[in-house]
Amino acid sequence: MARMKLNWDLALKGQLGFNNPQAESNRFSLRNELFRSVTDDTWREVLRQHKVDDLLSVREFRRYCRMFQPQQPVEPGIVIPIPTTVNFGFNFFGRTLAAGDSAYDSTNFATKVRSVGVWFSNYDALTSQGLSNTPRVYLIPVGYDIMRSPTGELGEIRTWKILDQKLPVPFPIGSADLGSPEWIPMVDTLSEEYAALRRYSSFRAYHDSGQFDAKETVSDSRLIGRSVWNTRWLLIIPAGTLHSDRQKALDTFINGVTDIEVFFQTYAYSGD
Repeated sequence: MARMKLNWDLALKGQLGFNNPQAESNRFSLRNELFRSVTDDTWREVLRQHKVDDLLSVREFRRYCRMFQPQQPVEPGIVIPIPTTVNFGFNFFGRTLAAGDSAYDSTNFATKVRSVGVWFSNYDALTSQGLSNTPRVYLIPVGYDIMRSPTGELGEIRTWKILDQKLPVPFPIGSADLGSPEWIPMVDTLSEEYAALRRYSSFRAYHDSGQFDAKETVSDSRLIGRSVWNTRWLLIIPAGTLHSDRQKALDTFINGVTDIEVFFQTYAYSGD
């Protein structure tokens, strides 16, 4: 162990770039870069196709998201799956690289999240039509995190299914417990479910002002360190965060928002 630590401190940490990460900020348009929706009508149809009648029926929402309170029996919304990639010649969403697209650098073996943000273009005009000034969304990685090997020339793909789990706080253990032949630690000392998933909270989305503002991003400890390359992100927009009249909220949003942009601040490592 001591020799491994010395190898890390004296050689590998610098060689792999861990002491000098590359910081980068990028904004990605769902309308133009993911869906290639040129016309307003096409974009509105894309949003309609991703409407769901009840978020509670979406398995990933129930499993990965902290529930809003008070919980409603039915909560409509918009759920947009977003595949991401870091491959040469392709944009962030795996589309062939085209004019106006953005992409991350495939020569880095890992590009990880420092903070995230979501912007709704033209949303400021919709507040005068009755929508909330503080829309909130979930942006959760539910697929596989992907990175490349930090060594060698081929950049072999490495894939992880990451589950952020928690250990429950145990009850105090007394001598009577230890002396009981029926006492089972796994059953009798845990205050809640063992290794339950830690769920993601929603965060505020902002109007796209055209200028990056660090105050409009969120540094969620449950996202920091995750790879930006994930086979399936979900952007979830609950209708109840837009207006109490859910149908009005979704209709106004779909007919008024001209783009949805996702913003990542990242740090990347080059490898050897």
